[in-house]
Amino acid sequence: MYEIQKSNYIAPEMNTYRSNKRSSISSNYSYYSNKSDEYYKPLSSGIIGFTAELVAAVIPCSGYNAKHPKTRYLPELLPFINKVCKKCRVELRTMLYALIYAKRFGEALERQGSSARGEYGTCHRIFLASLLLAKKAQDDDEVFFDNNQLAECTDGIWSVKDIEMMEKALASTIGFDFIVDEETIKGFVEEHRSELCWFR
Repeated sequence: MYEIQKSNYIAPEMNTYRSNKRSSISSNYSYYSNKSDEYYKPLSSGIIGFTAELVAAVIPCSGYNAKHPKTRYLPELLPFINKVCKKCRVELRTMLYALIYAKRFGEALERQGSSARGEYGTCHRIFLASLLLAKKAQDDDEVFFDNNQLAECTDGIWSVKDIEMMEKALASTIGFDFIVDEETIKGFVEEHRSELCWFR
């Protein structure tokens, strides 16, 4: 069973990427990046649904286990993603970054020939790790949430330290490939054009 719980240090690589990164994402793929509610545009149900489908396809997972002491109160993936996005005010550009990282994670597992099967909650962890990585790949003032808010969205199931460990494991698995530029975004959107009917 693959668990996103390793302790690989990622700060130097991420800081290098962020310091070299320019505002290359065009206005077609972003909203105003101000922490005021006045500029925040909630994600549509279509985007939330697509996110749940893509993340769920990364790795097969076991079904809900009411007896599991850690995740027995964890909602299913779709309502969980919806809850996190609303509470943390996740905007479109950040979500696109997260989706690209989640996709890279799945591709990395395939290259490794992994036949792992996750327990219930593994896809939730992949989503949180991808979202935190997406936050760090952008300037802090362009993102509405922080690590503490992500942890609060899990209602005590995972701590800030747990989520940071998930992020570090995902970063290591994708080979610290943090680069997401305008061409990356355009390529992702074109690849999933049929699913992303909301993007037309």
